[in-house]
This record gives sequence, structure tokens and C-alpha cells, in this order.
Amino acid sequence: MVEATTSGRCLCGAFRFTVAGPLENVRLCHCDLCRRANGSAFSANCRVPADRFAVVRDEGTLRNFESSPGARRYFCGTCGSPVFARVDGDSDHVRVRLGTLDREAAAEIVAHVWVGSKASWDSIADDLPCHPQGA
Repeated sequence: MVEATTSGRCLCGAFRFTVAGPLENVRLCHCDLCRRANGSAFSANCRVPADRFAVVRDEGTLRNFESSPGARRYFCGTCGSPVFARVDGDSDHVRVRLGTLDREAAAEIVAHVWVGSKASWDSIADDLPCHPQGA
């Protein structure tokens, strides 16, 4: 059986990557950091094993920012697109930002997290589980 591969990239295409295998346990994070880093009500994130994440193109524009101790957010220094994150305490995984994936990516959202700190103007209109903090 052939394992599915999903492609992703930043807005300008200077950074491209693939994820082999399924995209599971997608969560929408409403925390202050994700909201500000993405300029939106939440960030759609998928934690994938690092050995399934492969860089296809890196034109040297990738930058990172330590948004909290031991957590780095990676983004394109040319177009600003957030592409993934790494956490020191979970170094064998990469947190992919689903907005960077191709439209055809097969992923299912399973929950909203950090809704205890969501923006007052953000309303959740689905029946997915909502967790006040991470889950």
C-alpha cells in the first residue's frame, strides 16, 4: 500500500515541505500566541512525527522565533507565512500549520483548544469538543 504524502509551502514558495502519512488529531488553537502568530482567530495545527516531515525546498528564507521558552515558530522571512513549530520537550514531532498545506490535504479537525483565552469576538459554531486549555 502506498502511503499518502501531503505537500505544503509558504505563500511565496521559497519554503516547501511534505508530510508522509496521515494528518491526525488536528486541533484549532485559540491561545493568544497562535492568534497573534497567525493573524486570525485560531491556528489549525497537526502534530506529526519529525521523520515524516521533509523539506523539499529551502531558499534560505526560513526564520524562527522563540515565542515561549523551548517553543519555536518557523516562518518564511520573505512572505511571513507561518509553516511549522518545534517544541524542545517534544523534539521528535513537528507541529505543521495546516493553512500551508495544499487544498486537497486530507485532515479532520478533532477539537478546539485553549478556548479559555480565545478572543471575545471569536464564536465557535460547531459541535467539536472545546478545551479551556490544551488537550
